[in-house]
Amino acid sequence: MTSKVSTATLDGIPHVAPVWFVIDYDPRSNDNKDFTVIFTTFHNSVKARHLISNPNVCLCVDDQKPPFSFTMINGIAEIEQDPKYDELFSLTSRLAERYMGKEIAEKYGKRNAIKGECIIKVSPLK
Repeated sequence: MTSKVSTATLDGIPHVAPVWFVIDYDPRSNDNKDFTVIFTTFHNSVKARHLISNPNVCLCVDDQKPPFSFTMINGIAEIEQDPKYDELFSLTSRLAERYMGKEIAEKYGKRNAIKGECIIKVSPLK
């Protein structure tokens, strides 16, 4: 399942796009809001440009199988515009493993860990 990420300009013009994502959380936490959704996007994508000027974001993940459930997360995006290569490669490989499989995760991780790629972290507010 991808997440659909909704961003908006300062004027309120919306944009929705699917993204690969992973979730970071502390398994010792009792707070079900104590997690972060992480994805990447290129620095001059519509998503990145919107989030840099307006970090309010909504993510929606929907199950494509009956009973077709979904969850929505509203939050404020933290944008890392120039991540260190090791951090970016680690994340892009993790994303690739989730969506493409362990066998080719490193290949996709390298392909996506390029200069200009931003790391986006969203902690839920609601």
